[in-house]
Amino acid sequence: MSARPPHTQDPRERDDAAHRLLTALVCSALEPSLTGVLLFDLPPEHVAAVAGVFAQVLGAAADRPPEAVPRTTLDAATADEDLWLRPLVRRGAGGIEFTLGPGPLAETADSPPLVLVPDLARLSVPGMRAAVQLLGADTATLEHSGIRRRWTPRARWLAFCRAEDAAHISPHLLDRFPVRLGVPGLRPLPGHEPLGPLPAAWATALSPRTPRRPTTLSDGFAASVLEHLDEREGLGHRRALALGRIARALARLDDAEERERPETSAEDASATRTPSALASDTPGTPSIPVAASHTPVTPAHVGRAARLIRLRTLHRPPAAPPESAPVQEPPPAPRPGPYRPAPNPRPGPEPPPEAGPFVREPETAVPLGPAPVRGEAPGPSSPYPEDGAGPGPDGATLRIPARRTAGARASRGAVVGVRRARDLWDLAPVRTAMEAAKYRAIRGGRGPLVIVPQDLRGYVRAPEPVRLLTLVLDHTCRGDWDWHPALEPFLQWAYVTRAAVHVVEVGARGAANELRAGSFSARSTRDPRIAAALARPAGRATPLAHGLDQAGSALRRAFRHHRAGLVEAMLVVVTDGRGNVPLAAGRTGRRGSGPAGRTGTTDAVRAAERIGALGRSRLHSVVIDPGRRPYAALPAELADALGAHVIAARADEEGAGRAR
Repeated sequence: MSARPPHTQDPRERDDAAHRLLTALVCSALEPSLTGVLLFDLPPEHVAAVAGVFAQVLGAAADRPPEAVPRTTLDAATADEDLWLRPLVRRGAGGIEFTLGPGPLAETADSPPLVLVPDLARLSVPGMRAAVQLLGADTATLEHSGIRRRWTPRARWLAFCRAEDAAHISPHLLDRFPVRLGVPGLRPLPGHEPLGPLPAAWATALSPRTPRRPTTLSDGFAASVLEHLDEREGLGHRRALALGRIARALARLDDAEERERPETSAEDASATRTPSALASDTPGTPSIPVAASHTPVTPAHVGRAARLIRLRTLHRPPAAPPESAPVQEPPPAPRPGPYRPAPNPRPGPEPPPEAGPFVREPETAVPLGPAPVRGEAPGPSSPYPEDGAGPGPDGATLRIPARRTAGARASRGAVVGVRRARDLWDLAPVRTAMEAAKYRAIRGGRGPLVIVPQDLRGYVRAPEPVRLLTLVLDHTCRGDWDWHPALEPFLQWAYVTRAAVHVVEVGARGAANELRAGSFSARSTRDPRIAAALARPAGRATPLAHGLDQAGSALRRAFRHHRAGLVEAMLVVVTDGRGNVPLAAGRTGRRGSGPAGRTGTTDAVRAAERIGALGRSRLHSVVIDPGRRPYAALPAELADALGAHVIAARADEEGAGRAR
């Protein structure tokens, strides 16, 4: 009996980014509902090549050459006129005539166009609005400037984005891209294009001349889809639909491969006949194999689709079997109230904490509430990196940073769009020339380009943050202590005030050099790298002095060289004060010849003194003490050098702590 080749020989099952990406593009072209493809962390040198391969796949699906597939590129300068209208200039009997026609997204061509978005995070508001309106829609209507058109959107959108920028994009826009793939390690295949050759069976499946059998969902299909997805509230059903549609496209590819194989033997054919064909056999009549009239979509296809997009399977506990005992009503749910720590499990009176001049104990406890459960941080190739971002929109109202809309300060910040110019400070020359070129034929013919004040366009720039949160995370002091409740108020402050975040990690497992501290900068607390840093396990060494030195350098750069001028900065240090790596070893990354002794702790205090010398008018420092013994006075000594307040946390001997 003929057996299907193992998955290890199937290019769709190889752990290769190129084959995975090629499979995703073919599934998008084969399945009408998979109109959006979003790729994370694709190297910039492969953007043009991937767009060319997708055009080749779409051309094969429409029986056209790749050059005949219309392309449209959307970026930060895209306006509504670029999407829905197109100026047409032609010579008539009365001279030059200027008219307007449907734009590139109206889909007047026979082949579905390819819409290319090089950076989804920098897409203009008209482009985002068009993506939300067209992706996944059954019909679209255009009524503008006397043009009325209705069509079924068939365009394929190919967008690129960095994983850390996904948290800054609207969830409504991200959900419109059902095929989402992380390809940070994409490399060209030897002797081929970056995605390799297209298998013959896949080309046959894409051809419009190939008849397609209808698909049927087998038993267990819906349950298999739900097993791979998170059931949290607010996620909607688009992820489940996307996973099911990818599985249906893979089933169609399997059906095309079955048709491409040579004819099987009579024994194999009799084994593959349908029950209806076996029931119709009569004595004396030769048995003729009857092909199945439908293509089944099985749970195995769902598992392959999940592995294709690197979707992590959730392991849920099995449901408890029913018991014969009478069902008791559950106790009433407790009323929501402020978060209160659990009592001390050890008997006997608890010894009072060490008193010090720099430990401030509040007279009354202020409940901060438990930290929200964010789940496990997504992997580097997760299709949903925004799930592991920082604090969500469940706090106070966001505050827009103060900024000027005209003058020299308005010309600072990242470009997020283009608008009609209000002054001459920050003009967009390319967009201005394009506006003037639209009316060139009616302003003077073939002479020099004439630019009038109505053609001037200026950049729209995002406001730069005026506040900064610097976190120094000592992973070696954590143990089993949950530091999220202690850090939540500061992360919430940074989220509400739209502050930038600079994270310094000390003693993290998996660091490039355990003797050095690592750091990164994020535009907001919604960066997924922050959630990953908070969940990182502890290592062996504690280069606390080098971490404080990096934090001080970041604060000095922010205060002295920040273009917008910081108005406030906050430094939060989570540590027990035990630094066993001297500053010299942290800067060089090499161990010294003799024992370190107390040198690491002394260097950490000196680095803290340099930070405290920056001034306290715009810098607020806080030290979160996990309360580990012995040497419980080290955090207070560090706070004295910083000029900071201490937030005390008590921890038992095993390291499990409870914030208070």
